[in-house]
Amino acid sequence: MGMQKKTKIALFLLLSSVVVFSIVLVVFVLPEKPVQTIQPVEDPVVTVVPTPTPVYEVKEPNEPDVVVPEEPKGLTNGQKYYTNLVEEGSRNILLIGRDAVYGAYDSIIVLNIDDKNKTMKLINIPRDMYVDYNSKIWNQLKEADPDKAEDPSIQKLNAAHAIGISLKYQYETGKFGKISNMNFWSDLLEEVFNIVIDDYVIMQTSGFREIVDFFGGVEIDVPIYMHYEDPFQDLYIHLEPGLQLLNGEQAEGFVRFRQGYTPEGEYESYSSFSRQKNTNLFLKAFFEQHVNLSNLGRVNEFMDVVVKNVRTSVNSTSEILQYTNLMQKALRGKYETSSVIVSCPNNQIINGISYEMLRTQH
Repeated sequence: MGMQKKTKIALFLLLSSVVVFSIVLVVFVLPEKPVQTIQPVEDPVVTVVPTPTPVYEVKEPNEPDVVVPEEPKGLTNGQKYYTNLVEEGSRNILLIGRDAVYGAYDSIIVLNIDDKNKTMKLINIPRDMYVDYNSKIWNQLKEADPDKAEDPSIQKLNAAHAIGISLKYQYETGKFGKISNMNFWSDLLEEVFNIVIDDYVIMQTSGFREIVDFFGGVEIDVPIYMHYEDPFQDLYIHLEPGLQLLNGEQAEGFVRFRQGYTPEGEYESYSSFSRQKNTNLFLKAFFEQHVNLSNLGRVNEFMDVVVKNVRTSVNSTSEILQYTNLMQKALRGKYETSSVIVSCPNNQIINGISYEMLRTQH
C-alpha cells in the first residue's frame, strides 16, 4: 500500500472517530411510518446551460419601458438562523449519513474545528427542518423535474441533495466540482447558518456494528428503558437504564431508539430532540473513550471498514496532511469539545407533511 493511501486511512481513522462515526450514529432512526423518500442518484455527465441573466422587454417607442424583475439572489427567501454557531476562520466539515435501506440522506452534522479558540464542536441539524426556497429555485426545479417539485416533502433539509442533483447545481463550476448535491448543500448551509463548508464526508451506515465492535464497544449510561422489536428491519432493542458497555448491535439499538414500550407495557413515542440528545450523549462517550493518538497504530486493521463506507472531498496529499496535523493538534492540545442541536422549536404541517420550523432572526 502506498504512503499516500496509508496517510489517507490514518486521517480517516482520526476523522471517523469524531466525524464519520457521528454520521453513523445520527442516521439510525426508526421510521414512524413509510414516507415518500427521495432516492439519491449519482450525478450524470451533463452539459450545463448557464442560468440566463435578467432581460429587458423591448417596447415600441411610444410604450413605457417594462423591466422584467430580477431573479432573487441565493437559494432561500432570506432564511437565517437566529444566532451564529461558528467563529469566522474556523474549519467546517459537512457530515452526511446515507441510509443504506432507503438511500436517503438522513443525518446532517457539521464538525467545527476552531484552532484559534482550541475547540471542536458538533452541530446537529434536524433532517426534517423546513427550507424556505425562493421562487428562482422553485421555477428551476419545476422546469428540471416537475415530479420532484410536486413532492410534498421536498422542502425538508434531507431532500436538499435531490434538488441539487435535479438542478445540476454548479456542475463542474462549484466548490466540489461535479458533485452537484454537495455544492448545493454547501451553499444552502452557508446561506442559512453562515457556516462555510470546507469539505464533506458521506458515510454509508452499513458498517455501524462493525465500527463499534472494532473499538471494543462504548460504555454509556443509558438514560431510559429501551425496548422495541421490528423483525422487518431485523431490529431488536432491549436495554435497561444504567451504566453499561454496549456492543455494536446494542449501540445500533441505542441510537435508533425513538419509540417503544415502557416497563408497564405502554407504547410511547419520543421526540426527535430526545433522539438527538441521546446521539450527542453517545458521541461524547465515544470521543472520551476512543479518540486518541494511539489508535493511529491500528490503521491497517481499520482500513477496510472505513474505505468501503466512506466518500469524501478530502483527496489531495496536502489536504490529508493538513487535516492529520489539525486533528493531532486537537488531540494533543485537548481541545474543548461540545455539541449543539440546532433550534427548531415548532412543528408545522405543510401540504400534509410535518416540518420542523427553524428559529430565525425574524
